Amino acid sequence: MKKAILAFGLFASTLTFSQTYFQQEVNYKIDVTLNDKDNTLSAFEEFEYINNSGTALDKIYIHIWPNAYKNTETALAHQLIDMNNNSMQFAEPEDLGWIDSLDFKVDGLEAKWEYHPDHIDIAVLHLNSVLKPGEKMKVSTPFKVKIPSGDISRLGHVGESFQITQWYPKPAVFDKNGWNEMPYLTQGEFYSEYGSFDVSITVPKNYVVGSTGDCQTPEELEFMTTKAAETAKKIEDGSFSKAKKGFGGADEFPESATEMKTVRYTQSNVHDFAWFADKRFEILKGEVELPHSKRKVTTWAMFVPYHHTTWQFAGEYLHDGVYYYSKWNGDYPYNNVTAVDGTISAGGGMEYPNVTVIGNAQSKEQLEVVIVHEVGHNWFYGQLGSNEREHAWMDEGLNTLNEVRYIQTKYPKNTRLSDMMMGFADKVHLEHLSHHDMNDITYNMTAEFGIDQPIELHSADYTPTNYGAIVYAKTGLVFTYLKDYLGDEDFDKAMSAYYDEWEFKHPQPEDLKTALEKSSGKDLEWFFTDIIQTTKQIDYKISSVKADDKGFTVSVRNVGQIDCPVRVDAFRFGKLVESKWVERGSEGSVHFDGKTLDEFVIDAGKQMPDLNRNNNYWKDKGLFKRVEPMKVEFLFGDNEGDKNQMWMSPALGGNKYDRFMIGILIHNQTLPKNKFEYTVAPMFSIGRKNLAGFGDINYSWVPAKHIKMITLGLGAKTFGHGLGSAPDSLTSPRGTYYAFQPYATFKLGKPDVRKFYKQTLKLQGAYVLEDGNLYSNTTMGGYLNYNFKYKKRRNEFSTNARFDYFNYDSNAGLANLTGQALNAHLTLDYKFTYWPEQRKQLEVRAHIGQNLMTSGMQNARYGMSLGGQSGTQDVLYEHWMMGRNETSGIYGNQRIENQGGFKTTSSYGTSNGMIFGSNLVFHIPYVPFVLYGDFGMFDNAGTMETVYDAGAGIRFGESFGVYFPFLESDNLKNSYPAGTKYWSKIRLTLNMNGLRPGELIQGAL
Repeated sequence: MKKAILAFGLFASTLTFSQTYFQQEVNYKIDVTLNDKDNTLSAFEEFEYINNSGTALDKIYIHIWPNAYKNTETALAHQLIDMNNNSMQFAEPEDLGWIDSLDFKVDGLEAKWEYHPDHIDIAVLHLNSVLKPGEKMKVSTPFKVKIPSGDISRLGHVGESFQITQWYPKPAVFDKNGWNEMPYLTQGEFYSEYGSFDVSITVPKNYVVGSTGDCQTPEELEFMTTKAAETAKKIEDGSFSKAKKGFGGADEFPESATEMKTVRYTQSNVHDFAWFADKRFEILKGEVELPHSKRKVTTWAMFVPYHHTTWQFAGEYLHDGVYYYSKWNGDYPYNNVTAVDGTISAGGGMEYPNVTVIGNAQSKEQLEVVIVHEVGHNWFYGQLGSNEREHAWMDEGLNTLNEVRYIQTKYPKNTRLSDMMMGFADKVHLEHLSHHDMNDITYNMTAEFGIDQPIELHSADYTPTNYGAIVYAKTGLVFTYLKDYLGDEDFDKAMSAYYDEWEFKHPQPEDLKTALEKSSGKDLEWFFTDIIQTTKQIDYKISSVKADDKGFTVSVRNVGQIDCPVRVDAFRFGKLVESKWVERGSEGSVHFDGKTLDEFVIDAGKQMPDLNRNNNYWKDKGLFKRVEPMKVEFLFGDNEGDKNQMWMSPALGGNKYDRFMIGILIHNQTLPKNKFEYTVAPMFSIGRKNLAGFGDINYSWVPAKHIKMITLGLGAKTFGHGLGSAPDSLTSPRGTYYAFQPYATFKLGKPDVRKFYKQTLKLQGAYVLEDGNLYSNTTMGGYLNYNFKYKKRRNEFSTNARFDYFNYDSNAGLANLTGQALNAHLTLDYKFTYWPEQRKQLEVRAHIGQNLMTSGMQNARYGMSLGGQSGTQDVLYEHWMMGRNETSGIYGNQRIENQGGFKTTSSYGTSNGMIFGSNLVFHIPYVPFVLYGDFGMFDNAGTMETVYDAGAGIRFGESFGVYFPFLESDNLKNSYPAGTKYWSKIRLTLNMNGLRPGELIQGAL
């Protein structure tokens, strides 16, 4: 019912929109002069504003986006901090930017204006009289721009290389939704009115300018053409090979000419204007004939000499990009297209009408991808002016589809993703990955870990990871799937119809849907609702294959969350024979003629965003027809889907009791991850002359609502624990433990919008048998743990609530000790990053532990500790200890940094009643050293005692720390055995749980 209502609503809104569509028109004339000594622009602007709406306007909103760089209170500054980018937070005053000297006049008369109440990079211009429908007005103002550092965002300079973007006062879009005023952001692009530009740029005469528009200055065209010929000759005769970077080399800025020049550019049917200037630029000039109209377009590539090894091919990339995008979507409508070698972040790029700026590409292959992608934005952003801030996927995603299609068409056997790994790929079996695989793997990684977000979101609501993984990768992937379903011919026809109808207009998502449905004749509600608007996942399986007299009937069943079309591919002797589509539904079937067919695969080309390809396979031979063939390889690799992969490598280990261990590591962990994973590492203990090792099996899935991911698993491990007889003898029996740990982990929350917090609930059980020749212990129990972590800008807060339950039975020869305990723990942790560049923090932590129930024999081993658990107290065997039951020596110095949090090796402060600990850690600048102080109290047989300590330490993240005490309370100092040396008080922390591959990947995402 809800879908029916939604469908009707979309139909009604589309009908209404088509009847009332309008767009405003803005035509600019700007004169601007660059001062490259003080990095400023002095300009005068006049624009004609034509009100094509049915609404009388008494004000207009104007973006004055250089003010986004003015201080640390702007929306840009806040977003950068949220993205862990502190380029504005700690910028020098000369690195900031702004716009001033504004004096707006409307039709020659002064007009009142003011800043937006929330954003200083938006102006509100109050009109002297109402601008009625169909009327137009002229607005003029002088302005001056202080150009910020290019390290911050898009507008900026690096030395005397200038990127002049989003630099002039520009009216916001007024459309059917009203005003679309918006502050400037780095993550989140633009939405502007179409019109014409007439811009005159004055710069020192030896600058090379790349710009939006057609150059109207004959002397400049002659200068550029001559320079292009000189550049071509340098490439031909190898002159560039002598260029060196740095002082005295090709990248050094020459002195600016004292004589100035003015270059005029004009362009119609664009919604933005950008220009770039650098005295070092070389130029390549070329030409491309458009596939439909046969009109010729001039291509320009401008680059610094040091980058000649990659940029000498830029003309080819411009040519091919314009040609293929024109072929698939419609001819390029402008006369020039330019790519500029910029100084923005490595490997990146940014698009503007007719001109794109390219970052520091590391290879010619990377340069080709970025140039083609950014040039492609002339279609998806330039000519189809969607609201990038609200619907980022409409330009970035559709452009990514065309980018991938370009690479796959030009290089059908490419291994572009593998090539990016710079020789590493072949060492870990990743040598066969194509450019298409990049989108597939990127999306799958986020979805499998339950951190993906819907395609249809506001740009600012994405996490930085998902802005790439969803807006670019997933959207490109799902439209590749749609193209595969419709077929190249019908898809191209539909996209051309969309292009023709909406060229130089502002299409909305419903307009794209309508164009594709009208042209293809297909109902695409499932695509634009379930795939675009949700994080629902696709998973179809081959449920049966039945032979008959003519061939085979292949049945598929939906075991995912979206009913969608499915392609089934039929093979004979490893070669594709035929493909057929099963239309959307919970199940369906297709028939293939041919008795010699021997293999069927769902989506063999990986065009569909299917998260579980391990159930897509059926073969005619073998006992298990629906089980992929086994593939055993060394170390690690990607998830091939049509193989049952197993990875093997040597396993090495060691501890106090097992001494050295050697064995084999067997696992199926890949990128992207499998739903079912296993890791097994059987080893032989030299110390105990017995088997040791660990293993884990788990199954993860993403529910439809409210929970990001659920993981059910079982861990097991067995090593020596050192409590047998003659512990220093290599020939005597050693104590051995066997631990079995079932667990369930729930990542809570909905991924619909960007959140700055994470919630995790974990329930873990334990059965532990400690076996020795003098005794045996059995512990059964587990814990329930809830963790909440909030991180925004420089502040990180977490709270952890945990309940531990132990039921133990100890048979130590002469005594039999039994009992049980229930303890509750609450930890509050706050971290303030005072120096983000070096990740230096001030940490404040508090912990309280309370025994809720005890019966039977009380034992300190099952109590709570101010100094964190020792190996002996880790009765659930959660942690990895080098000497689990050692009380002295370097192995005895290792403790777990939990519970009371004291940095001590003493067990003083252990209680079966209550503990309270507070901790302060200060990270010293420039070095990995910290200063710490701890204060706490504990219940010592009914008496509350106070304890404190302080010292310095060496710490690397959360995994490793060494702490040296300088100050200890008397009771703590007196708790050590007589004669204890200082080195025995040096505390060691080693947390290997945080180094698990899955946790490292999730942390990086």
